[in-house]
Amino acid sequence: MKNILVLLPYDEISKEKLVSAVEGKSSISFINRKENPDEYKAALKTANLIIGEVPNADFQYCENLEMLQSSSSGINYYIEGGKFPENAKLCCMTGVYGNVIAEHLLGTILSLCRRIPEYRNQQNEHKWKILRFDKPLDESTVLILGAGDIGTTLAKWMRPMVGKIIGIRRTVRDFPDCFDEMETLEKLDEKLPEADFVISILPHTPETAGLFDERRLRLMKDDAVFVNGGRGSLVDQEALLKVMSEGKFYGVGLDVTVPEPLPEESPLWNQERLLITPHAAGNSCSLESPLERKIRNFILKNTLLWLGGEEPENVIDFSLGYKKNI
Repeated sequence: MKNILVLLPYDEISKEKLVSAVEGKSSISFINRKENPDEYKAALKTANLIIGEVPNADFQYCENLEMLQSSSSGINYYIEGGKFPENAKLCCMTGVYGNVIAEHLLGTILSLCRRIPEYRNQQNEHKWKILRFDKPLDESTVLILGAGDIGTTLAKWMRPMVGKIIGIRRTVRDFPDCFDEMETLEKLDEKLPEADFVISILPHTPETAGLFDERRLRLMKDDAVFVNGGRGSLVDQEALLKVMSEGKFYGVGLDVTVPEPLPEESPLWNQERLLITPHAAGNSCSLESPLERKIRNFILKNTLLWLGGEEPENVIDFSLGYKKNI
């Protein structure tokens, strides 16, 4: 019989559903590792499947691990940690967060266009002043780096609002009609000057780290809106500060930074045209939220695939740094 260790918080309905689905096939334990460290450490030794996050240092206790199901889409923490058991599978949550992250990115874009952060600042000062609005989406060109689940969802929603949408992905193949063009990263320098809006949802890989250096930031239009919802490592923050201080960009939105949390003394906080959110795009409100239900349903499906001896979904290829077959 297999042993399943659940480290994620579960509501009672989802817990009962998972327990019922694996009954007779596996034993299952729900443990809070911070509240019960000894029980957690002992369970790591016998766990064949772990659902949730394990610090890299704790993999030394995982003597029987066959698979870890992460609750995150981004798994560079495990890839770079170098501690993940060699013969175990790592599965991410790609495909689950599309709607909620796309909502956050679209909200950021619209907020910057309509200068909502500045109006909020005026409200705090009890000031009534109309600010000039000169960044409409109508007839604009949007460049989306990362044309997977999140990027495609965002493109579908923006399609009626804009003139042209260009996608950037690792390989060019058939693409949905919400995109007008699809290119690879090799064409990025050519496409950046065309875009009124540049939205990055790329993961962290050796190829994407430092992708937006000073040279590429300067390739963008002076009045472009730039939003990064992928990983903080994609942007050279010193270069971003430099070009913004010169007046470049109508607005910038960062949901990710390096490091995280962003230190209080970082000058990024003081940039007037910069909207910072604390890696909040994928967050949900409660265990009963639609996003959390999608996460639990995906975990259930992948658990049953694993128990049935089938290949689970979203298995990470460590040589690539992201899931296989995308």
